[in-house]
Amino acid sequence: MENHHVVHPEDQSLITPSETPVLLTELQSENTELRAHLAHVVATASANEKIWRHFIEIERILFRTLHLDQLAEELLQELKNRFQPDRVILFLCHPDLVERFFPGISTESEPIGEGTWILPLPVEAGHAFLGASPKPLLLTLENADLLAPFLPQAASPLRSGVVIPLSIHELLFGGVLLGSLDAERYHPDAGTDLLEQLGIKIALCMENCLSYERVKDFAVQDPLTGLLNFFQIHTVLEREFRKARRLNTALSVMLIEPRFFHQCSDHFDLGNEVLKHVANLLHEILPQDEIVLGRYGSDEFLVLLPNVQKQETEEVLPYLSQTIRKSPFLHENTAILIQTLIGVGSLDEHTKRAQDIIDTAYSELCRLKMASYERDNG
Repeated sequence: MENHHVVHPEDQSLITPSETPVLLTELQSENTELRAHLAHVVATASANEKIWRHFIEIERILFRTLHLDQLAEELLQELKNRFQPDRVILFLCHPDLVERFFPGISTESEPIGEGTWILPLPVEAGHAFLGASPKPLLLTLENADLLAPFLPQAASPLRSGVVIPLSIHELLFGGVLLGSLDAERYHPDAGTDLLEQLGIKIALCMENCLSYERVKDFAVQDPLTGLLNFFQIHTVLEREFRKARRLNTALSVMLIEPRFFHQCSDHFDLGNEVLKHVANLLHEILPQDEIVLGRYGSDEFLVLLPNVQKQETEEVLPYLSQTIRKSPFLHENTAILIQTLIGVGSLDEHTKRAQDIIDTAYSELCRLKMASYERDNG
């Protein structure tokens, strides 16, 4: 009787019929392993798709507002709801973000939601933990206590977690901590690529928010003094002018020009420092809820006084001038005295435009300059 031989696909060896059951068993075992591996791949792909959909929803939050304080709260709550960590903490180490949006945050701050905080992180600590790399930092039982000094006092110690750096263009804004009381929740084998991308997008959003704030500042504020700039003070004047005409109420302006002399001419920024000093004095002296204060020219300030008659305005001029003179600017152990020339303009029956009020104040200021020049030059 002829023997039939089976050719193995790998080594081309000849297999007898008695060896066939063993081969089939091995093939079945390999098949079972492949099926299990395939099921794992499908399950992983399904889980990643679910996570990705979470990220898409989170991205919708990220780029729909430029108000970072509101955005941060919504973002953290969304992370908490979708990924169910025990702790979600936004750490901020960029000073502009803290000062502009969260000036009151500290480790004693109340949570903004269950297990959710916004907290400061010292700049040095932020760079030590995260650097400028977008790679997430995994926390385990061995290193989970690294962030302990910066965690809220009311929070339980974490046993595992991941800190997502918020870094873009080598600029570190802070990090987002997803923490767990379960030591196995976040482990070294966990994939963090999607979290890295999320961190970059959050950092990009933060950069957009800061850029928006800076543009808004330049549109509204004088960058040197922080007061309203020329265009904004004009806008407010026009509005108050129309209001005063409609309601038949008073409206006055003061145009203030500080004057000082210092023999050291090598200090190029001295004039700017004096202007900032005067701006701070005016801000302290004048009732901010009743007036509008702005920088009108290179070295002039405009004070807008709604509901104030010209006579009332002129009565405060001596006090204003004396107060500024008694508050010199200190420079290199030298007290620089500051004099002021102040022109006043008010709404009256001859006023046709808001600019007419400023023109009147300018005419008065020019008259005072001429008188001062003639007095100084005998």
